[in-house]
Amino acid sequence: MLALALTGCTATRVDPGAPQAEKFRIATADGRDWLEFGALVQTLARVSDDARDPRSDFALKRVRPEIGGQLAGGLAFNLEPNFGADEVELEEAWVGPLLFGGNATLHLGRMKAPFSLEEVRSRRHIDFPFFSIVNQLVPAEDHGAFLLGHSADGRFEYGAALYNGTGGADTNGSKDVCLRLMAHPFMDESGSALEYLQFGLAGTAGVQNESLAGEAIQNEFKLDVLPFTADARLSGSRERLGLELAWFRGPWFVQSEYLGVQQEMSSAAGDEDVRLHGGYVTLAHVLTGESKSFGGVAPAEPYDFAAGTGRGAWVVAVRYSILSLDDDLEAALIVPGNFTDQIQTGSVGLDWIPNAHAILRAAVVGSYYEGDVRLDTGSGDREAALLLEFQLHY
Repeated sequence: MLALALTGCTATRVDPGAPQAEKFRIATADGRDWLEFGALVQTLARVSDDARDPRSDFALKRVRPEIGGQLAGGLAFNLEPNFGADEVELEEAWVGPLLFGGNATLHLGRMKAPFSLEEVRSRRHIDFPFFSIVNQLVPAEDHGAFLLGHSADGRFEYGAALYNGTGGADTNGSKDVCLRLMAHPFMDESGSALEYLQFGLAGTAGVQNESLAGEAIQNEFKLDVLPFTADARLSGSRERLGLELAWFRGPWFVQSEYLGVQQEMSSAAGDEDVRLHGGYVTLAHVLTGESKSFGGVAPAEPYDFAAGTGRGAWVVAVRYSILSLDDDLEAALIVPGNFTDQIQTGSVGLDWIPNAHAILRAAVVGSYYEGDVRLDTGSGDREAALLLEFQLHY
């Protein structure tokens, strides 16, 4: 049996026994018109090394109401604003028709580009508070047209998009093009170890011209490591290639990606053709024995906060990631005296999933640099952080 969730991102295959999003729904008697309400709230605490200022921090990471629905005649829509501490950001807002017998949707407006399994997955069911270090190089939400769907038998998922390429308002007449294909080759072998194996390929191409002043390459716990010079710019063609693989069976879950980027950049010192590449692999295991998939984990004994009963589910996860940087960055684009050829990261996480509406994530993350880099109040070739995140969703 196959389950495909056509979310605001793409079609993602899940274990039929996995928990599904429990949102509030209002529907007409015939079920052809319906409206759903949901929310995602994430709070974060971070404790870093002495060389960071501040060493500890609390943050309201995400407060996102979700409103979506479908109208008779095959029209769908979705709205997801995110309320930050200082501003309101529109994460997703799109309308569009269902196509090809309901197996695809054309999204017109703002949503995620179909690139990178990490990015298109629901943030509700990830294993760590932050994505891997290579995620900062992938496109996220943007304005444009996005066609997302799957084949009639569910063996293939696909995505195609034409969008600004800047994450918001366009800075030139060029647009980025994105294509993604994901295959489930063993989906018919019910009960086999490879039934939920999937792999994919994605790419983007476009031309961008915008300033990088105030931006930086970050580590995996979202602190700046390599700041760009004030005159650094994206100034030409950009191509990305992504390879992705995932597998799950029972309490075991594996996810891995490789990403390569080629970007024309410039500064007062000259033009550079910069190449970056890296990847990650994540292994997760449900200690309490429940099944795990892209749809999350359904605790066999849900915990009731009011009554104090049930144990919930426990998940342990490890992740290794690496980002290799072009020496041309050091020559003209990164603040002088502050460069490393490579950033490696090791993460260990322990998640408590009390019930269908909450997750407590704890992770220890260590970053390792090829040589000393400047930090806020010193320098070093490594640093670590403890991350705690509480999530409420429905």
